[in-house]
Amino acid sequence: MMMHSMMLVGVVLHVTLFLTLAFFVLFAAQKAEGLVKLLGNVVGVWLLILALLVIVAGVTAPMFGGRPFGLPMATHLEVRVTREDSAGGPTPPANTQQPNPGATAPHP
Repeated sequence: MMMHSMMLVGVVLHVTLFLTLAFFVLFAAQKAEGLVKLLGNVVGVWLLILALLVIVAGVTAPMFGGRPFGLPMATHLEVRVTREDSAGGPTPPANTQQPNPGATAPHP
């Protein structure tokens, strides 16, 4: 099974982005000290893991019908607006109450 060409382009672009960001984050973390160094290393490793997950998603997508990890992708959204005509005219929603003209409002 071959990967769709546009999916291949998306995988290559995302992996390139994640690896470039990981390189610069890890480079900056190497020059830092203390908590900033730890945080930079964690973020850099996280970006490397994301790059690996993008590659795995692209490789396994053909096994799941073109969907990465078999997840349903909401790429096409169809919205239908229908209008039901009724002979009695518009009806108010069921959860609204009609005010009673003879009743007075309670005083606090």
